[in-house]
Amino acid sequence: MSSEQIHVMSTAGAVELDLSVSHGAVNVTVDPTAVHGRIRVHTAATEGTVADAVNGTTFTEHGSRLTVSVPDDTDGAAGGSYSVMQVGGNVVSFNGGVINTGMTGVTISNGDIWVGGQRVVAGGRVVAEQGTAVGGAAGTITVDVILPANSSLAISTKNAETTVRGDLHAIRFEAHNGSLQAGGVRFLEAETHNGSVLLDAVEEELQASTHNGSVTIGAYSGRRGSASAHNGDVTITATPASSGRLAARTHNGTIRVRGASHLDLKTSTHRGRVW
Repeated sequence: MSSEQIHVMSTAGAVELDLSVSHGAVNVTVDPTAVHGRIRVHTAATEGTVADAVNGTTFTEHGSRLTVSVPDDTDGAAGGSYSVMQVGGNVVSFNGGVINTGMTGVTISNGDIWVGGQRVVAGGRVVAEQGTAVGGAAGTITVDVILPANSSLAISTKNAETTVRGDLHAIRFEAHNGSLQAGGVRFLEAETHNGSVLLDAVEEELQASTHNGSVTIGAYSGRRGSASAHNGDVTITATPASSGRLAARTHNGTIRVRGASHLDLKTSTHRGRVW
């Protein structure tokens, strides 16, 4: 058993997808043979805050534009302060009376404890039968996306990893905790606090920044580019097709820019090195 929502675009061709999801994983595949975009939001949980978030997902179409909003599964105490910390490989988030332990699938909400999408403790009493097996993976929201060629993607998230397989027209990525890994794109605008930005290629414009993480561009052919990392490295390989100005900045990190002798290159670092 699981919870899921599936939406298939009614309009054929390239899609402008605007996706907001609080936690989990976003997997995007660009399929040149696809006629209609398709989005599947799912979790192995059948009840609890994560399942409620999946079931409450909204899809709004306006021509080729699709807005997908997955409710925040930590919103059980709306109006409370929100904070997050990293414990090992897990992101632990706090929002008022809700504690969501991210990928472990353990959520504490108003005294109730959910593990793997199943309520274990309710009202101070253990409600799961003795010997009941629960799994952490069930508490993870996954968004699987198939987009036709020349589509664009905008993602807003608190704690979600995003992977794009294939080339897109444009990507706009905003995350508090989460990395972006993608193939090629013409226009890139990416900002994350804790996470890295890794792209195979940028063809036109590059704007990427991270506080704790690295920025890596495999092949930069743009005409305007800026990449910065506070605690992390910036690595860019420029192609002969690139032109104009390229800026690379770090506070604590190494800057490596190759193939940029023909560009108006500006580099600066406080405690790092420029290679």
